[in-house]
Amino acid sequence: MSENEEGFYFPKIDEDKCISCGLCEKSCPAMRPLKRTVANQKVYAVVSLLDQNLSSSGGAFSVFARYMISKGGAVFGATMDESLRVKHVCIESVEELPKLRGSKYVHSYVGKAFQMARHFLKSGRPVLFTGTPCQIAGLYSYLGTNRYDGLLITLDLVCHGVPGQAFFDAYISKLQKLVCNGKKISSFRFRKLDAWDYRPAYLLNAEKKWNVVRLEKNAYMGAFFKGLSYRENCYQCQYANLNRVGSFTIADFWGIGTHGMKFSHRIGSGISAVIDNCGLMSSLKGELEKYAYIEERSVEEVLMENHNLKGAVSRPEKREQAIADMLDPHISLYTYAKKYGMLPKNKFKYWIVESFKTIIYSIGLYNFYKAILYRVK
Repeated sequence: MSENEEGFYFPKIDEDKCISCGLCEKSCPAMRPLKRTVANQKVYAVVSLLDQNLSSSGGAFSVFARYMISKGGAVFGATMDESLRVKHVCIESVEELPKLRGSKYVHSYVGKAFQMARHFLKSGRPVLFTGTPCQIAGLYSYLGTNRYDGLLITLDLVCHGVPGQAFFDAYISKLQKLVCNGKKISSFRFRKLDAWDYRPAYLLNAEKKWNVVRLEKNAYMGAFFKGLSYRENCYQCQYANLNRVGSFTIADFWGIGTHGMKFSHRIGSGISAVIDNCGLMSSLKGELEKYAYIEERSVEEVLMENHNLKGAVSRPEKREQAIADMLDPHISLYTYAKKYGMLPKNKFKYWIVESFKTIIYSIGLYNFYKAILYRVK
């Protein structure tokens, strides 16, 4: 795999060794999408009893991971390493769970994860594999006709699209110039892990205090939510629908309780949506309820505000230039944010709101505020 001019990984064929068998094209989850017609899906709201305040939503991933580890299984998911690169790794203990918790809005490098998963499965060891739908489709394609029923559980994410590692690296480089003061950004998080909130933050030199990114410093997520930074095929994603490829689909349960069906559980720290695509929840629910509150909801409700279950994001006209501008080391974050409309029209109002959020978070009322605001909306 090698990076193209936009920093996205693509297969590089060694023409001297290629025998033109076409197997790589037949196995590609983009060129030959995994076709699956899913029927009788059931939807659940899931809230971890142990990990909700340590996850960026309701903690559904941690619930499945704890279950799999309790069965002696291996868990695969995305982590951000010390060099701030996102890649798939394997964990085998609850103590390692923090590596995989939290959203990472970067295309994860799979590396040897498929090979490792197949090795475990062939030896009879259960595996939980989490990733974007195309990554899960890639795993199944790699495994071939053997789906390892009873051993393999896959979780596909409701995905907007994926920016490349190079785009993120360029952003960190620009951010570093603004905040360095002789220090280095040693860690980055895309969302709070104890609240239903989209405010990225960074650590300098492994300090304990997280610094929230605002205004032009938040240009990375600004580009993400405008759909400016995704891999080209994300705009024609063939998995952005209800014909899911994973055993389960997980996402934030946006809008739960506000579309006609009341939800009484607290929501301030986030709620996970879990879609059962293969009818496995009935056999797993008893085990999973050791770690989570689980309530059945409707498919119609989860579709209301999870728009990527209904279709892919439209490609913005400025997408190509937006990626080129972020990769250009001479363009500052302020120039970038201003060019692509990411700065608030009323900066005074913006700072009043941000200051209010900071205060109520510091006194432990942020999740209460979010819950009230959520229900009012």
